[in-house]
Amino acid sequence: MSWPAAVLWILMIGAILSRGPNLLYLMLIAGAFGSLQMLPFNGGVNLLPQSACAALFVGKAMVQRGNIMRGIESALDSQRMILFSAFVGYAVFGAVILPRAFLGLFEVVPISAPISGTDILRPGSGNITQSCYIMLSYGTAVTLSVVGHSAAMRMHYRRALLWAAYVLVLSGVVDLVTYTLHIGAVLEPFRTATYSFLVDVESEGSKRVVGLMPEASTFGTACVGLMASLVFLRPFYKKGPEHLLVLAAIALLGMMTILSTSSTGVVGLGVLSLVYAADLVYRVFDPYNSRRAELNLEFVTLFLALFAVFAGIIIKPNLLDPVYTMIDGLIFEKTKSASYAERTMWTRIGWQAFLDTGGMGAGLGSIRVSNWAVSILGSTGLFGALLMFGFIAQQLLTMPRGARKEAAVFATALKLSLLPTLAMYLVVATIPDIGVGVATVLGLIAASHTPDTLPGSSATSRPAPANGPA
Repeated sequence: MSWPAAVLWILMIGAILSRGPNLLYLMLIAGAFGSLQMLPFNGGVNLLPQSACAALFVGKAMVQRGNIMRGIESALDSQRMILFSAFVGYAVFGAVILPRAFLGLFEVVPISAPISGTDILRPGSGNITQSCYIMLSYGTAVTLSVVGHSAAMRMHYRRALLWAAYVLVLSGVVDLVTYTLHIGAVLEPFRTATYSFLVDVESEGSKRVVGLMPEASTFGTACVGLMASLVFLRPFYKKGPEHLLVLAAIALLGMMTILSTSSTGVVGLGVLSLVYAADLVYRVFDPYNSRRAELNLEFVTLFLALFAVFAGIIIKPNLLDPVYTMIDGLIFEKTKSASYAERTMWTRIGWQAFLDTGGMGAGLGSIRVSNWAVSILGSTGLFGALLMFGFIAQQLLTMPRGARKEAAVFATALKLSLLPTLAMYLVVATIPDIGVGVATVLGLIAASHTPDTLPGSSATSRPAPANGPA
């Protein structure tokens, strides 16, 4: 075990023994350490810091009086977790049964085999580890659906996001500085997971920033995910220094995404821009929208940004040539790369596994693809896909029942912030697991359906901010 892992274990133990939501802060901050092994051995199984924090967070929350029963109620609630509960139950059952039912009948790209290329379908350690990962994400979502309905918890979540954003930015700066000074070995204690690392790759003559992640794509995706959360939750932060810190974090995360030169990150930025533009137009034409007070400031900012770009182009016509070159290399030339060909092969074989099983799937943890939708179809079949996509659609589209205005407004902002991450998942996600970060957001959205009769629900009675999202 490396010294950063030991330090994180000490911090987690301290957070368990302390009062308050310190584990929530640590869980979101730990997302920046995406290549750190927390186990004292490397046996092919990786326990990342965020997963370890999430497990402790779930355990600490559920031992509180009454939370187990409230968790069961949420898990079986038709407007909260019932579809996710059914998906996890079916996926774990399929991880045991399906690889044995279709043993050796077709080829797959194994998720856990120590070889490259394809192999025949067979049970493996991936079925166990992926089942554990999806159950951990499920437990995180259920826990947040129980404890996330209070105004205090929403406040702590927002602050934890801001901390996580600056830690992620700092990791990118450290990665860039150590590479420039040729002291990259300093970060080796943070890169102990049994992954294939791509940390010293250059693109167009510049370093691809990876932070403390295994590769630039993972780092860029994390930056966009946090950036989207801060963009849409921005109205809930206090005016003054905290609000300025949020704006600075948004700008820094956008800069880090560009420095990562991640094509997935570029796609995420594009989706974030489209979602923000659609929300902006909606607020313009909705006279009752509670965020209309910020429209003037937003339009002035956008106008100044566009004016600066056009003025720069007039002064220096080739100003945007490096941008065009980068976008061309990341998006249009991507189809000619070896990694694109390999990932396309993964997805094609995963889709064929879905067809070869008659739509039943090869089992959770049996296949590796590069598309989240195909991963779910190829792993859990049509039934599992209906449950998972039905759960996400339900949380994104349904209105909170009986929730106070602030809780409903907060849930809407969370829904908007989730769309760029889901879009990036469709491009690169290799497994069905939604991850702790997305599970946290979905759990908080589901918490908005918590009946006001539950303990602590009165905390949501605080009036919504005048500039909250619609």
